[in-house]
Amino acid sequence: MKINISEILSNPSVIKNFKVEPDFEKLKLRRSSYRVSYKEPFLLTVSKVEDKLHVTGETTIRLIIPCDRCLEDVENTFHITIDRSVNPNTESDGIEDVDELSFIDGYMLDVDKLIIDEIVVALPTKVLCKEDCKGLCSVCGTNLNYHSCDCHKESLDPRMAAIQDIFRDFNR
Repeated sequence: MKINISEILSNPSVIKNFKVEPDFEKLKLRRSSYRVSYKEPFLLTVSKVEDKLHVTGETTIRLIIPCDRCLEDVENTFHITIDRSVNPNTESDGIEDVDELSFIDGYMLDVDKLIIDEIVVALPTKVLCKEDCKGLCSVCGTNLNYHSCDCHKESLDPRMAAIQDIFRDFNR
């Protein structure tokens, strides 16, 4: 969702409040994509302080992320609070941080991009359905949280397979 901020940029005394519905159903990253299960309207305040654009707002988003061990869906809640001051100057001399303008295009503010940037920073490094998740069997793929399996689990590093054969021959 994009909102027009031309009035704010041209008149420093204007403070605008917006209630914007995030306009994405999935969070798409380079290697993965997560479904949005819940999103609150984004309450956003935009003002111009001196030569900087001040953006504040908050929302709550829930994403469905697969467990890192068993691939079961896990709902993760992100409480997004934004408080940014950016220089809307598009000349290359005025840009201190390249990411600073990734959500501003001319007189348009891309609210979805702003929210997604904050979610990406807040994504957990490891997602587990429960702390003691047993994961999947590496041989047959059974979810070990629900069923056990009789697979022979050899904890040998595959790089050591050649040495294992040597020791097997040596013990005969």
